[in-house]
Formats: sequence, structure tokens, C-alpha cells
Amino acid sequence: MNTIAERIKFAMKAKNKKQVDIVNDTGISKGAFSSYLSGQYNPKADKMELIADSLEVDLQWLYGENVPMEHTKKNDTAVQYVFYNNTCSEYLLDDLDDMYIAMKTQYSALIPRFYVLVNRSGNEMHLLPLFLRNDCSDFYECPSDFFHADRHSVFTRDFDSINVELSTATIYYYGIDTKTFEPKVTMLSYSQADDCFYIDNGIQDDHIKAFEKELEKEALYLKHNAQ
Repeated sequence: MNTIAERIKFAMKAKNKKQVDIVNDTGISKGAFSSYLSGQYNPKADKMELIADSLEVDLQWLYGENVPMEHTKKNDTAVQYVFYNNTCSEYLLDDLDDMYIAMKTQYSALIPRFYVLVNRSGNEMHLLPLFLRNDCSDFYECPSDFFHADRHSVFTRDFDSINVELSTATIYYYGIDTKTFEPKVTMLSYSQADDCFYIDNGIQDDHIKAFEKELEKEALYLKHNAQ
């Protein structure tokens, strides 16, 4: 992701903005903006500032500098997740369109964090952390952001793009009990009254076997290291 065109596209996806939104915000013509997206032309400095403002990203990041994509703000620790079709996952089960990678906006890139399987008929989402990074232990427990009205949007802001209806959404989170080192699947249901998710202790019968196997492998790894 080294070109201006690539960074504009990534930022548009991360911010859930379409071409028409940028055109309306900036006054740049649709034709000119299309040429920026194709890489045919790079925007001039004044247009770059307008685009950065519209996308609410750091101007230097947009130019390709190795700086955070987001504007750096004191005490601003919010991150966002965006969902991309995953065409090369070993966990593809039925329909290619139902499998995604959840990308976390952090530093100067979008970082893969979860495998996501969407069951549209049941309005369900299955989240499996990618146990690939040194800080993957941060995702063993279900993130607390889900349980706060002012923070669940970290995960839910891009639900529309994968056709998940927030008002009736159910999420299965595939984590690990850090005390017992056992796999733990947590079912979350959305409460419209509280505008956040809560842990649902109802019957769970829709676990994804391939996801559970990944949990078992990670749990064995943790047990081995704890001995």
C-alpha cells in the first residue's frame, strides 16, 4: 500500500465512504477523483488536503509516509474494524461470499485480526482471532468494547457492508479461558434498549468446527508453555 491511490482506497473502506461522499465533501469533480483512484493522476497539494479532511486521515499518511493513518489525538485509543472478502482462507466452508477477514486500523496499515464467518439467514457472525501476532493474547477474551454503548461501534460500524443487521445480530466469539487454558465460545446478543451487546447464556448449537479446532490448537500451545 505505497501509492496515493491505494491509500485513498484503503481509507475509504476504513471510513465507510463512497466516491460520491468524497466528491460532495471536497467539490472535486467525479472524473478527477476517478483518475486519482485509478492512479492515472495524483492529486495536487490543495486537493490532497481536501481528501484527507474528508476521510479524516493524516495528510502525511495519505502521501505515503510511515505515520499513523488516523489523526493522533491525546487519549484517543479508538480503533475500527473493516471487513474484506477472504478468498484464500483454509476455513472456507460453503459460500465464498460469507467468509471475511476483519482488518483493524492501526499504525499506518490495516492489520488482519479475525476470521469472520457470516450466517446471513440467522443474522449471525462468528469471530475467530488470528493467532499470528505477538499480541494475539489480547484477543483471547471477548473484547469489552462489545458491552459498552459508546464503544461497540468499534466492531459494528461496518456491519452494513456484510449484510448483518445490528438490531437482531448474534455474535459467537471464539476465545480462550486464560485461567484454565480451555477453549471458550461466548455468544453475544444485541440489546436495542441498552444499545450494546450482552453475554447470552442461551443454547449454543451453531459452533463452527473448524474454528473450534483452531482454539484447541492455541489452547494446547498455551498449556504447554505454562508447564
